[in-house]
Amino acid sequence: MLYIDQDPFLKYNPYLESAKTPFQRHWHEIVASALFYHAITMAAPLINTAIFGEHYTSITNKRRKLNFDIHISAFVQSIVSVALCIPMFFHPYFKSDPVFGSYDFAGLTAALTCGYFVWDLLYCCLFHFDMFGLPYLFHAGAALTVFGMTFKGFCQPTIPSFLIFEASTPFVNLYWFASRLPKGAVNETLFIVNGILLIVSFFSCRIVWGIYAAFRTFYICFKVRDQLPSGILPVTIALNIGLNVLNIHWFSKMVLLAYKQFARSGQKQE
Repeated sequence: MLYIDQDPFLKYNPYLESAKTPFQRHWHEIVASALFYHAITMAAPLINTAIFGEHYTSITNKRRKLNFDIHISAFVQSIVSVALCIPMFFHPYFKSDPVFGSYDFAGLTAALTCGYFVWDLLYCCLFHFDMFGLPYLFHAGAALTVFGMTFKGFCQPTIPSFLIFEASTPFVNLYWFASRLPKGAVNETLFIVNGILLIVSFFSCRIVWGIYAAFRTFYICFKVRDQLPSGILPVTIALNIGLNVLNIHWFSKMVLLAYKQFARSGQKQE
């Protein structure tokens, strides 16, 4: 059996016996997840110092240093997300009941994901809005809304279809770290390989699979639209379109940046 049904953290809900909805069963995990990622960010200076040494400790710009810390949390979240969503692909509900199916492990995955985006929305996108701006604010708010809607018993089994987007994020963060270290601090071959994996994984997971997963989900939901809560389908469609447009925008920037770097390296060789 490759899938998981149970949530080992449900027992820590102090009001579990009176819980009647998925949100009431998993709210404590949302809170714990948000606090966990904030704790990771607070501990990130120690982690960055251990990994990057003086390349990190010598940074005098507070915003740049904070960005290093935030990317540690984002890296951890991407690994956790991929680990959680993989067994969900094998759950029978993924194919047999993708719209109305519900089980505890899916609730756990939704809660941990929502907790991250609560932290991301409040700490990164609002408190540090000057660093990230509107695109990241929309991304955090839309992702929190879409994953939060699964607590209404809506498309919970389809969570892995969209959480698998995070498979590209480790390469994004590794590229971000490497591109901000002094020249020569990272092996050039490894840098290039990571860049290729970044572009391939981002295009595969977020563009090709992302658009397919969105259409697949809209199609199966449209067939049972009369059974869905009022307004939930158009809101989900609108937010997913926005997220897909944002992914295409980010991908175009990646390709342009890669082209410029390739052109510069070609000029140097000449």
